Amino acid sequence: MNVPEKILILTGVLNLAYGSLTGFAYAFARMKAEFPSRYLQAAHIGPLMQGAMILGLVFAFQLAPLSETTALVGAISFAVSSGFIALKDTVDWLQGIKDEFKENPPLGKILGGIGVTANLVGIGIIVYGVLVA
Repeated sequence: MNVPEKILILTGVLNLAYGSLTGFAYAFARMKAEFPSRYLQAAHIGPLMQGAMILGLVFAFQLAPLSETTALVGAISFAVSSGFIALKDTVDWLQGIKDEFKENPPLGKILGGIGVTANLVGIGIIVYGVLVA
């Protein structure tokens, strides 16, 4: 197993752990309100989905004939992306944001922008790698 695959596995497991932990906050919030913050829900469900996706990408990275450096950049991009997107949702929840597109919170916008940009880099790399395979 090479370093990019280890990064993806660690990132996937950390996402699953974070999604599980935020599930407790979500469950407690559901006891108090019918529908808690959408960003608390996103901070719970998003990392669970990201974790499963990233763990699945280990197979795609094994299939793709990428150089070690390119694979490393792709794996790090996915790790950074998932971290910043989870952080954005958590920060939006803690700030009480109701609709990030209407309220346009500066910190959420920066964190989300970094997450989306990193995701595009990772997706570009792995799509190229799988198509070449």
